[in-house]
Amino acid sequence: MSEPTRGPLPAPNTHPAEFDAGFTLHDGYASALLHLYGRLNTEALDPINFARVDRSLESYRAFLAELDDPHLAKPTVHITGTRGKGSTLSMLEAILLQAGVSTGATVSPHLVEVRERIRIDGIDLTRDRFTEMYERIRPVADKRMSQANYRTVFELLTALAFVTFQQSDIDVALVEVGMGGRLDATNVVSPLLSIITRIGLDHTHILGDTVEKIADDKGQIIKSGGPAIISHQPDGALRVLEDRCREVGVECWRLGHEIQIENVSVTTDGTEFTVHTPSRSHTGMRTPLLGRHQAENAAVAVAAADRLLVDGHFSLSEDAVRTGLSKTRWPGRGEILDHDPILMIDGAHTDQGATALSNLLDDVFPERPRILILGMNRDKHPKEFLDCFATSPRLVLATRAESPRSMEADELAEIVRERGFECQTVDLHNALNMARELANPDDLIVATGSFYVIGALRRLRLRENEEDSTLQRSR
Repeated sequence: MSEPTRGPLPAPNTHPAEFDAGFTLHDGYASALLHLYGRLNTEALDPINFARVDRSLESYRAFLAELDDPHLAKPTVHITGTRGKGSTLSMLEAILLQAGVSTGATVSPHLVEVRERIRIDGIDLTRDRFTEMYERIRPVADKRMSQANYRTVFELLTALAFVTFQQSDIDVALVEVGMGGRLDATNVVSPLLSIITRIGLDHTHILGDTVEKIADDKGQIIKSGGPAIISHQPDGALRVLEDRCREVGVECWRLGHEIQIENVSVTTDGTEFTVHTPSRSHTGMRTPLLGRHQAENAAVAVAAADRLLVDGHFSLSEDAVRTGLSKTRWPGRGEILDHDPILMIDGAHTDQGATALSNLLDDVFPERPRILILGMNRDKHPKEFLDCFATSPRLVLATRAESPRSMEADELAEIVRERGFECQTVDLHNALNMARELANPDDLIVATGSFYVIGALRRLRLRENEEDSTLQRSR
């Protein structure tokens, strides 16, 4: 969980490091951020430019070798997919912690501070710890830079996670893929278990223009020596993943086959379901994460826990699975920040994500008119995104984050209006206030479309909470 944040959002055209809420709060952390963001930030590139980046895992392994191969230091669970991988990781993390298993985790993207991407026992790295670990990789990164081996922001963060795990007393590392699988920086690990969440069309310029091609890329994280857990997939994608398991000689448990889910219900308090795995049945399970798609992700996490138990890695009782799952936290995914009016943020940024969000809203808030705060990246498709919502929004507030990938608010608004929705443009700094001013008492405000947008809005809301607390203490 992030520490409290202060200060406004940075002005446009500032250094990328200054978008981190901790930049002004810790000198060492700021120095690390300046060095980190001096590298190529592939997450800020358009897909066409990203495709030109050298993603050689051989050169990355050579880089890690100079750090004493930290990626091989701890047993690892490796997770990829188009949607749900972060939620699934967080639920498995909560289960393991409840059972007394010490964990490291690395996830992406972050919402408020980059240190959120690395957790030990469910807790974000402190700025002190982030700085300490970064100083271990800085000299090697600088040496590689002088040799024209240009390590990227994501590669350095992944190396930082591996080094942190190596230097921590943990039992298992939970590693989320950044993009794809085959050439992702995380694909240097030798996992004791691989997890593939639901696959859809995203990053098609890089991973391929069919679900089969994307499944082939993501399926490369499955390696000999560790079984796989596979979520619901389009038929073609599932066949590719099954072929990969046969190719490397590992067993797979598939949702809808070896794993069965039933009795799904969604309320404002969470999502309930029953899941059966080859080893045992779990009835009346609950996760606080909202949405039928989260029942699917939770079932995969529960199956992963059962598989780790079956294979003799960890002792995970049914009670630890149940209680741990109920304690999951995963900000920015169907997260409710306010209740008067209701303000939800959700990092849906693909058609698949929009469909999941639409189903969530219709399940939990079927009667409430909606105001969308919408910002999208230029490589996404706003019309198709909006077409996924079964219930039309009453109003859309088009905005943009300060990222090179972000679509201009005016351009987005034009597309929204062509779709037939009422739309106004708004500066991101003012989006929350405008939405509140325009909202009726029964309206639901939903911020979505881009993690850059919801991260900035979450930071603003945290700042408001901090100011409210300061005001209360001063009275």
